[in-house]
Amino acid sequence: MHEPHADAPSGKPPPTPAAAAPAPPPLPPAAFDRVGPPATPAVFAPPADTWRRISPKYATVRRVSMSITLGVLAALTVGAAWFFSQLWWVAAIPLAVFLVWWLWLWVRARRVVAAYGYAERDADLCVTKGLWFKELIVVPFGRMQVVKVSSGPLMRVYGLATVQLVTASAQTDATIPGLPLDEARILRDRLIELSDAKGSGL
Repeated sequence: MHEPHADAPSGKPPPTPAAAAPAPPPLPPAAFDRVGPPATPAVFAPPADTWRRISPKYATVRRVSMSITLGVLAALTVGAAWFFSQLWWVAAIPLAVFLVWWLWLWVRARRVVAAYGYAERDADLCVTKGLWFKELIVVPFGRMQVVKVSSGPLMRVYGLATVQLVTASAQTDATIPGLPLDEARILRDRLIELSDAKGSGL
């Protein structure tokens, strides 16, 4: 009796398993003063592996920007008050108002920056901000459509950039200002890859 022959090889190579998707690039280490939940109640900073606050340099950017803006407005207002009244005390009133306003914004800038933060979770990105009116935005990776990185002249002087997330709904758009340039670039790449992995396909 002849033993049954094993099936002859078909000549086709075995299917190659699909390569695993590359892991998104890790974020660079953050300074110790930027790690941890921002200065906000826990309801606006849900638990996450690592919360990151924006750079303290962003407070300086805000202070310089508002000093320029208020300086121009004060010069125009005080000049107009003096021109029409020719009385020093009339011109001093708007000057005092602008000085108080400038001082309030100067002190407030540090608190605004301290209240800003973001955190990655398994399926979404959390962004929290605000002092009087606090806000928490949770952006699912699968709903991201566009990730923008921008940096104006003043921001570039301090090595900072802004990352903006655009989604299918304007209510879930989010902006993270005051990030170091390298961190903004890597965060953009991470969000793009995580978005692709979750199916939105940026």
